[in-house]
Parts: sequence; structure tokens; C-alpha cells
Amino acid sequence: MAAGVVTELQAQIQSAGTLFVNVDATALPDGPVTSLANAGTLGGVFAATADPTNAPVVTTIGGTKAMRFDGNDFLQHMSAVGGSPILAPEGLTGENPTRSIEVWALNQLPYDGEETMVSWGKRGGSPDGSNMSFNYGSDFRWGAVGHWGNRDIGWNNTGGGPAINRWHHLVYTYDGTTTRVYSDGALVNGEYLGEGAIFTHPDTTILLGAQTEPDGTTVTGGLRFTGAIGRVRVHDGVLTPAQIAANYNAEKAAFIDPTQPPPPEPVAPARLTKAPVHRYSFNEAAGDATDRQFMDSAQTAHGTVLGAGATFTGTRLVLPGGPSGEAAYGDLPNGLLSSNGVANSGSGGFSFEAFIKITGGRTWGRIFDIGSSGTAEGTEEVLGPGGGGEGRDYFAYTTQVDNNVGQRRLELRNEDPAGGGIVTIDNPTATFNQDTHVVVTWDEATGRIIAYENGVQVSTMTTDDKMSDINDVNVWLGRSNWTGDQNAQIEYDEVRIYDYALTAGQALGSAGAGPNQLNNADSAVVVISQPQSLTIPETSRATFTVRVQGSSPVSIQWLRNGTVIAGATSPTLVVDNVTAADNGAVFTARVSNTVNGAPVTVTSSPATLNVSSPTVTLKHRYSFNEGGVARDSIGGKDGALVGGASVSEGQLVLDGADGYADLPNGILSGLGQDGTIEMWITHQSAAIWTRIMDFGVSDQGEDASGNGVDYIFLTPRMGDGFPRFEANFPDTGVIQTLDPQPPAWLPANEETHVAISWSNSGNTSRLFFNGVPVSQGAASRPLSDLAGEDVNNWLGRSQFVADAYWSGKFNEFRLYSGAMTPSQAAASFAAGPNNLPVAAPKITASISGNNLVLSFPASTGFVLESATTLGSGANWTAVSGATATGATVPLEGRMRFFRLRRP
Repeated sequence: MAAGVVTELQAQIQSAGTLFVNVDATALPDGPVTSLANAGTLGGVFAATADPTNAPVVTTIGGTKAMRFDGNDFLQHMSAVGGSPILAPEGLTGENPTRSIEVWALNQLPYDGEETMVSWGKRGGSPDGSNMSFNYGSDFRWGAVGHWGNRDIGWNNTGGGPAINRWHHLVYTYDGTTTRVYSDGALVNGEYLGEGAIFTHPDTTILLGAQTEPDGTTVTGGLRFTGAIGRVRVHDGVLTPAQIAANYNAEKAAFIDPTQPPPPEPVAPARLTKAPVHRYSFNEAAGDATDRQFMDSAQTAHGTVLGAGATFTGTRLVLPGGPSGEAAYGDLPNGLLSSNGVANSGSGGFSFEAFIKITGGRTWGRIFDIGSSGTAEGTEEVLGPGGGGEGRDYFAYTTQVDNNVGQRRLELRNEDPAGGGIVTIDNPTATFNQDTHVVVTWDEATGRIIAYENGVQVSTMTTDDKMSDINDVNVWLGRSNWTGDQNAQIEYDEVRIYDYALTAGQALGSAGAGPNQLNNADSAVVVISQPQSLTIPETSRATFTVRVQGSSPVSIQWLRNGTVIAGATSPTLVVDNVTAADNGAVFTARVSNTVNGAPVTVTSSPATLNVSSPTVTLKHRYSFNEGGVARDSIGGKDGALVGGASVSEGQLVLDGADGYADLPNGILSGLGQDGTIEMWITHQSAAIWTRIMDFGVSDQGEDASGNGVDYIFLTPRMGDGFPRFEANFPDTGVIQTLDPQPPAWLPANEETHVAISWSNSGNTSRLFFNGVPVSQGAASRPLSDLAGEDVNNWLGRSQFVADAYWSGKFNEFRLYSGAMTPSQAAASFAAGPNNLPVAAPKITASISGNNLVLSFPASTGFVLESATTLGSGANWTAVSGATATGATVPLEGRMRFFRLRRP
């Protein structure tokens, strides 16, 4: 019956090369899968191994039959049930094997970072790129594909993946240089690896639902699939985007989604069940904090500040960040986690709560790290800066992931003694340099570990480890049990430890109550930090924040010019893409709660939004039209070609060996507060961490690479596979990264327009590919802060000596003072590398009697238009009677908008 369905569909389904695997579970009988016939050219069956409990179960999910995998199940490609394994053929293994995998899959529950649908090869092999696992996972590094090493890729560059409780047609292709992944007929991510990056281990069998260990036969205990699979196809060739869309459209009617449950009720703030068992409010007298205690007001587990550079402000502990062996951190007494384990007669529950502000990027900094550090000889309690080595046992929440301040990692490691395992999950965050409320809970009975930020759940994971397993002799604030990690640059307003797992409602309620008030009794709401007036460049993001304290539930409602803003009920109000129409708008926050049955309402101070129009001026232009030099046709700041750099056919050509262009000192800092970097490039380098551009200085000074100190760079492919723009200046750690959202990656051998706009005046940075914004973040420092440090202004070379040179071409490179808006970037892309966009003349308006008089400089090619609304639905029409210099229109008693447009 199943074979008949496959044959019938075959007329519609398009293949690429040989179709090795073609299985369909949608017509199988209900119950455990004993054998699933392969209608592909490899033949054989997919069957459970000797343990029948590892067999998935066929059941109806939504309106479609499929195999349900429970996280232990898997199927192996065999000659017959009980027969010998069938090895993956040469077309799928070896060097640069072109291939495609299609899977119809569904996951009904939130899923882990790496869950395997289809695999062959083996994990942990050498070299990198030797595994093949197609995954339904959430990790931004390998959630979609595990090739092993830096060849992996996620469904999304910031984490997450296909939506739960929905059938998806998921596709992977590799064409010999580039990995691509598709969901429901559309490209969602990709990565250029270059030739020779993939060498998949031969002599391994194809698995459904699992991967194999480095021996190629032992099935990995973890990383197995928890969801449903309906169909699988594995092709020898590369499906085109059109073929993938056609296959999705041909089959989607057969995959009927489950009925979606109603959305969950919003979490309501809740009171604390009981007070924390330890509470640190950091009210010690202001001054140097070195070797001073900070008091536990709940019990006597007082902490001590160790290391150099910390201060007490009277309300906060301020840690400066820096090397683990010398920078300050907070040391708490041993056993604050493990004592809660049931095996130690504890409650089986634990929560860490903190009100913090992370003020600088420090690689792998820690909000908290509770555990042990050691060497090959064993573990130790580290008493003071220095000592330790590798983290063994620990429960930790980071300030950032490596150098990425836009992510945090929640991690539990149980390797003291070895063999306990590691559980980890990353979550995006946008709270860098902001007051932030953090709660991390652990419920030993369920194994659930949950992280909340500002009262909202941001990540969750499950473990079978126990709190008593953790050798928590190093209980630290701001320091990692890995001595290679930096200590955090962070301020602590309050830290609390509970002997139970706070609920989502309690986390939310505690966030609302604030750092100075336990949410266990009535207290009237007060505004402790007023929203501030802002001056924001047009098209940037305006963010207003109000901080309140008071017993839960506290409600917040934002108003604009006295009118309620629908849905604006959080402490932060974000106005995206501000326009001239927003200029002068006044925002207030109305906050309220109830005390002893009586309502309390307070309105914040008003905050005014002022919108400025940015001026963007071209300062330096390198068109590479002359051999032997990088000529600046605008600013006269000519650059030099070094090593294997040359100019050919109007382009700068870099060989990837030692070629780069060295541009004059100070040209980036000289742009002033705001600036834009623009280029037309052709990417040809498969190496990771190369630099398309890197402006700054290394610790070896001018004209030398070493370790980067101050810099702004663009890499086409970082270690996790996708492009990144990174700013690190002055030498206080990374202040901003921009990772393009998929499917925005730099393809090989295709000219791509890239623009980076940096608006410190609007605290907004943007990355554009081909005129389209692909990432946005903050811009907390003016470019002028690089003055004296941008002495290695390089195209194609890195400040870091370990990084390879970039191979590719520059058609044009430009620097502007002022930050381009999205419309300006789009206009420049449309004009192309050999032309400058033509700005529309500005319109001036005045009133004469009952008429509106519009005037503008004479210019050819522009049409005056009007509309009664703005936005995508606006109907713009030409103004009747307009001349080349203006128009007079009657005042009609209604709002009208005017623009000049080049047809």
C-alpha cells in the first residue's frame, strides 16, 4: 500500500540525480514500525535495531499518519529486518558530495538545540566537515545541519527554527561549495564553505532519528529526534529552488496540521511563596570594594569581593571586568546550590535572582557561575584571583556568548567526576548596557531549568542531573570556572537566592516590584526612573523606558499625546522607524496597582521625541580605476596596495594569501559622530574569520597584526558560519555585533552591495545587503572615539594575526559622514557602484491667503505628488498645475502630504 502511494506521487515529485532514499510512512498501519520499505535505488528497509523499544510508532498527527519519535527511537537502513546495514554510497560521502535531503516533519513540543532527523557519517571525526546530520533544532550554530566543526549551520542565525505543531517540508542541499536549507518551499539560510570543506565519512549507514559516535557504529545517546516524520527523500544531486517549491506545493495538501490549541493565557504576576534564603543588597559604604564583605541580610552567608578594581556605590557592586587572574568578582560561601538537592536533605528547588546592568563586552563573562574548576590532576576550590583551569562542574548563566553581546548561554556541566554530561542552550537578548532583571530556576523533580529576563521566559532546558551532583566550591558573581574566560563587566543592584523554583508569575511579579522591595506584601507603585526625552535621526528606533517599584500586579500603560497606545503595556516602549510625523510627540507612562483594596495610579514625567533628518556626505571614494594605487577621488586620501593586491578591470583584486589595501590613518574616526561604510564586493574566500575590511589597531601597533584592540570589521564567515559586523572600541570589549538574519549571507562569485550605517546620535547601527536591511543594533559610541586608533585601515586583512587574508574583489569602497537611512541605502544600491544617487530637492511650504504655496529648486525628472495618508496604503497622485519649481494648492481643511518623486 505504501509503495503504491510512492509510485503515484513519483510522477509529480522532482528529483536531482539519483534518488537513493524514498520512504513514506503516511500509509503504514498504526503501531510500532517494524519495517519501512525504501523505494529509492538503494533498496532495503529502515528498521529498528535489536532493541524493539527503539522503534517509532505510527499514529495520526493532525490529519496525517506519520512515525512519532520519542527521543530514544531511531531506524537504521538495512538489507532486511535482521539483515546487514546498507552503507551510504559514494554519491553521499567523500569529498564535496553534492546532495539533497527532503523531510516532511512536525514537532509538537518545544525542541532542543540539535535533534536529528536524518544522518550518516560520524560525529567527532577529523577533519571538520566529516559528519552529515540534518536536524530539527533551535541552536543557531548547528540547529539545521551538523557537518562537524565550523561547517555547521542553524535555521536562524540568532536561534530558533521551524514553528512547532505544524507540518514542514524541510530541505537541505549542498552543491560542493554552499550549504542551503529551506522550509516550506522557501530558502531560510545558507553558508558558503568553499571547495574541499566537506569530506563525509564513508562506510556508515543512514539513520532516521539519530546520529553515530566517532566509531561510526555506536548510536549517539542524545541528539535524537522528538517529533514526527512522514516522508524522507535523499538525492545524489542538488534540488533547485524551483524544484523544492514544486515538491512542497505538490505534497502540502497531504500534510494536515493539528488543530492549534488556543494561545496560553498571559502570565499573571504572582507573589513570592516565601522570602529568599539569601539576599545581597550591596548597600555597603561607597568606595573601593577590594577584599570587603557584602552582607547577606537573610542569613549569614556573607560574600567577599576578591580581585582588583571593584567599587561599592552605596547601592551597587560595580565590577570592571577583565582577566580571570586579576579582575574583581564576588565570592559567595560554598554549597549554596548543592545544599538544596534532595540527596542532601534539601528542597529540590533553587532560584537565582539578580538585578544587574552589563556595561561592557567581556568574552564569556558570567552573571553567576556555581561549581568547580580544575586541571587534569583534579579539582580545587579557588581562593582569590588566579588558580583553577577548566570548568568541571558548574551551573552558569553568561553575560554573552563568546564575543556576542546579543546572546546569553545557560549551561549545566556535570563532569566532576567525568561522564555526567553537559546541557546548554543559548538565547538572544537585547539588554546589553540596560538595567535587567534575571531569574534562573531549577526544579529537581521535573529536571526543568528555566531562565527569565525582565519577567519573560527566554530559555528552558531539561536535565537528569541533581543539584547534589555539583561540586559547588566556587560560588561566584562575575567570574567563570574557566580561567580562560574573562570576568564580567557588570553592576549588581541586588542578588537573591531561593530554596524553591520561582514560577513564571513570581518571576514577573518580582521584576515589577524591583530590587528594593520583595514582592510578598502590598506596597504602592512608584516611578523610580522616568522616561527621558530623545533626539533620534529619522528612520531610527526610539526607546523609552520607565522603571517602577510596587507590589504585584503592577500595570503599565503608555500614552502618546495623552492617547492610549494599544498594546503598549511593558516597561519599555519602542517606536521603530521614526518619521518626521513623530517629531514633537510626547510620551507618558501611567502605572497602577492596588494596596489594601484601594487603587493607586501614578503618571510618569513626559518625554518628548525629537526627530532629526540625517545629512549624509560622501567623504572618501575608492573606485579602483588606476593600477598600483587605491585612489580617493573625493577626499584625496589615497591608499597603498600591499602584497598580492592588484587593480584589474576597475576592481581591487585580493589574492587571499598576503594581498590587502592599506588606507590612510584616521579616515574612519574623521567621519565624526555618525558614519556609513559602503562597498560593492565579490566574495571568493572559504576560510573563516577573514576580513573584508578591518579598521583599527592591534596590540602590535601600526602596520602589524597581533591581537585586535580597537577595531570595526566585517567578516564574510565567522566560526559559526554566517557573516558578522563587529565594533570594539575603545578597548572595553565588543560594543556591537550585527549578524544578518537568514537567508542573508554573502554568496560566492556574485557582486554584493554591503552598507553599514553607524548612528551614534540615534544609537542605531544597521547592516544592509543589496539595499535591504538585514540586521540592526545599537551604536553606543561615536566613530570619533577611534581617533588615534584607526591606524590599520585595511581592506582584506585582519587585526588578528591568526586570521587568514580575504580573497575577493572590490568594485568600489566609500566612506560617508552621517548614517544612511534605509531609503538612502536602497537608492545607492539601485544607482550602482559607478554612479552616485541623485537626491530629491527639498520642498519648502508657506501659506498665502487660502492657499498653500510649495516651492523647490528647478530640477528635471522629479514629479510633485500628494496623498492624504502615509504608509504602504497611501495613494500618491500628481499635483495638478505643478511647475518645475513649485505649485499653489488650495487649503482644503484636511491633512495632505507632498513629495517629489523621480519616476
